[in-house]
Amino acid sequence: MQQLRPQLNNQLTRFKRIGLFDSGVGGLSVLRRLAELPESASRSFVYLGDTARCPYGNRSAEEIALFVGQIVKWLQRLEVEAIVMACNTSAAMARTAADNIATVPVFDLIEPTAEAVAELRGRLGVMATASTVRSRAFSNAIAAKNSKADVIEYGCPDLVPFVESGRIETEECNAVLSRYVERLRADAVETVILGCTHFPFLRRSLERLSENHITFVDPAQILSGTTGAERPPEYRCDLYVTGDPASFTRAAQICQGDMPFHSKHIAIEELEACHSGGAFAIPAESIAPSGATPVVQ
Repeated sequence: MQQLRPQLNNQLTRFKRIGLFDSGVGGLSVLRRLAELPESASRSFVYLGDTARCPYGNRSAEEIALFVGQIVKWLQRLEVEAIVMACNTSAAMARTAADNIATVPVFDLIEPTAEAVAELRGRLGVMATASTVRSRAFSNAIAAKNSKADVIEYGCPDLVPFVESGRIETEECNAVLSRYVERLRADAVETVILGCTHFPFLRRSLERLSENHITFVDPAQILSGTTGAERPPEYRCDLYVTGDPASFTRAAQICQGDMPFHSKHIAIEELEACHSGGAFAIPAESIAPSGATPVVQ
């Protein structure tokens, strides 16, 4: 198996308050890796899971751009110093929308991953949502760095619901994963990019089913440059969801382990108000966090 050795992202280490967003729990796989950055105890995070509108993978580019604009403005209202698009569907289809609205640096996982894998030997695979695959965001980014790279992308629309519902170790989930592994092996794929942030929660099952003959790459480790420790140090995060906080917490605890997640609900109307007329339409105190919630991992 080929091994990647990510380099610590010095750009991210300079920010003390980082905002992240995803359609659901998937972005927690990115939060976990960012929490491994040096001096994580002095860093705070704001995470928004747009669970009421999840999944994003079957939505139009126009819808996703609208959602991204609302979320970026809302995160900036909470005084983040940088924003990580912890949703590859959003990055693939609405990165320009984020850049046009953001007044702070914006990061995604696609470009750093393409940079890291472009020169690897053998055939590359990308497992992602249907929208990300249609955009060919990963293939195009890799080709820009190595026109001879051999890349196959696989749309996996049935995997996000397993993660969102916390059914990652079920027989049903393993049966679906087995079919994907069979396709990867039939196509002689040697390295697979987990191109949806939900999929790192399935990495152990994929490795087991492939009998460790395929290298599965977590883009969050590449973005952060961290090694993927089992238990990152203590960090602080304010967690918000647009859907049911209890359902989010249950899925998060199953995916991340038995951890003290405490999420708060934010109504879709508040996100929409943030973006109305291109300006914030609600007072800051109505959505400001009540204080950093400790999350120990």
